[in-house]
Amino acid sequence: MDSLASCKLCFSRSNLESFRLFGREFLIKRDDKIHPLCNGNKARKFAALLDSPHHIWISYGGNQSNAMFALAYLASIQTKAFHYVMPRFSPKKNAQDSKPSGNLEHALRLGMQPHILPPGTHTHELQSHALALYNTMPQNKKPLFIPQGGSLELAAYGMESLAIELKKSASSHPVIFYTSGSGVGVMALQKALETHFKDALLVAISCTQQNLEQAFISHNIKPPLILQSPYAFAKPKKEIWAMREYLLSQGLACDLIYDSVGFCVIKENLAKFAHRELIFIHSGGLLGDISQIPRYAHISLHT
Repeated sequence: MDSLASCKLCFSRSNLESFRLFGREFLIKRDDKIHPLCNGNKARKFAALLDSPHHIWISYGGNQSNAMFALAYLASIQTKAFHYVMPRFSPKKNAQDSKPSGNLEHALRLGMQPHILPPGTHTHELQSHALALYNTMPQNKKPLFIPQGGSLELAAYGMESLAIELKKSASSHPVIFYTSGSGVGVMALQKALETHFKDALLVAISCTQQNLEQAFISHNIKPPLILQSPYAFAKPKKEIWAMREYLLSQGLACDLIYDSVGFCVIKENLAKFAHRELIFIHSGGLLGDISQIPRYAHISLHT
C-alpha cells in the first residue's frame, strides 16, 4: 500500500482492448488500469479533486464503498483531512473475519477519519449526520461536502475526458455499456457524449433498484437506453459468480458488484445490438471483491 500511495492516476493507461465474449467481439475500455487501486468509475468521477483547494472533505455511505476508498486515497496523496460517515462494521463470528477488510481496511490505513453510526442506519440519516459534521468545520479550511457517490458537478471533468477518449478511439456509431450505482457516472457521461460524441449509443446498466430514468429526467438529461439488473444489489447470486468465473477464463477480471452483474445483463440482451461495435467501460472496483468473495463461499464451493 505504501508504495502504491506514490503511484499517480494515469488516464492514458486506459486503452481499448479486444475480447471475444459470448461469441461477439467487445472492446473493453480499461479504466481499471488508471491506477492499481484507485481506478475505474470512481477515479473518473473524482478526478476533479486532484487539484482541490479544500482542506477538509466530508462524505458518507456504506462501509465497503468504492467511492469511500477512492476519496480516502485522493485525500491522502494531497494531505487533505477526509471524514466519512458510515454504519458500523459488523464483524462475523469467525475470528479471521473480525477485523475490517477490503475498502474499509485500506481507507482507514490511508488516514480516513470514520464517524460511525449503528448498523443498518438509513442513507438519509448518514447524510444528515455528514451535513451536521460539515457545518461544524472551520470555514477557513474550506470544507467540501461530497454527496454519496459524488455529484454531477464533480464528475463532469473526468467524464468529459472519457467521452473525448472514446471519440478518438472508437468507430463512428458504437454501443457503449456502462454499469451504474448512484447514477452520477452514467448521467455525467451521457451529458459529455451529447457534446463530444453524439453518434455513440450509451447503454446504462442499473445495478441498483433506483429509478435511473427518473434520475436523468430530474437533472434535465436525456435518458439513454437503460437495462435493469434483475438481482438485489450486492447480494450473492450463483449467476453473478458464474459470470465472474467465465470472464476470468477469457482473461478479464471484473468485480462482483457491478461489472460481472453488467455482463449478465448484456448477455441476456445481446441480440438487440447486432452489427454494432460493442464497447464496455470497465468500472474497476476490484479491491471491493476482498470483502465480497467470502460471501460467495457457499456458491463457489458448489460450482
